[in-house]
Amino acid sequence: MRQYNFLLFLVLTVLCVRSTHSCMCDFTHPQNNFCSADFVIKATIVKEELKFGDESMGIPFPLQKNYTVQFKKRDIFKGSSLLGSSDTLVIKTSGTPWNCGETFTLNKEYVISGFVSDGEFFTNNCQWNPEYLTLEPHQRRGIRYMYEQGCNCTIHHCRGENCDFPQSLNPDQTCIWPGSYNTNDCYAKYGFCLPDIFGVCYWKQNRMLGGCLQREGGVLP
Repeated sequence: MRQYNFLLFLVLTVLCVRSTHSCMCDFTHPQNNFCSADFVIKATIVKEELKFGDESMGIPFPLQKNYTVQFKKRDIFKGSSLLGSSDTLVIKTSGTPWNCGETFTLNKEYVISGFVSDGEFFTNNCQWNPEYLTLEPHQRRGIRYMYEQGCNCTIHHCRGENCDFPQSLNPDQTCIWPGSYNTNDCYAKYGFCLPDIFGVCYWKQNRMLGGCLQREGGVLP
């Protein structure tokens, strides 16, 4: 049995090393992340619980992490009907980064988004879970008001002059996000994709977005 456990440990170690970068996420704008999530809250991490497998298997890393978070009712941005009356919540994530497990720091405040399955709350590294203090004022405005207004729109990232526009997207309900693969660029920090009075989606111009694009040499599409 000891020999088996040792061999299992070696196999898992190799898999860990080779799979460190195997968590692959779509390149997604914060607004898209907000709109696709079941819940979005601003919460403080108050407890971390690591769930390991059967000790006899000798697995040296947690299979799951459970985070207890505390939040105020005014900081529920989406999914209030799912959260009930409690001001605390347990959010589950994979215990390993190669399975897209998220990691939070105790006593810090985050915007946490995720999905609900069988009454349990989950998140992962492909969701949008920034530390709250790192957000731009426009992003804070987005999670409170603006992103929800644009949930009938889709933000599609395009790089280069020859944009591969999916046939599944309606051009009238899509904003093109040009530029490099940078999830913290001008559009991510200051951009809102909203429908006009005819339902056609467009980038809402604002001073911060315009100034950022001017400094970076970009233009509104």
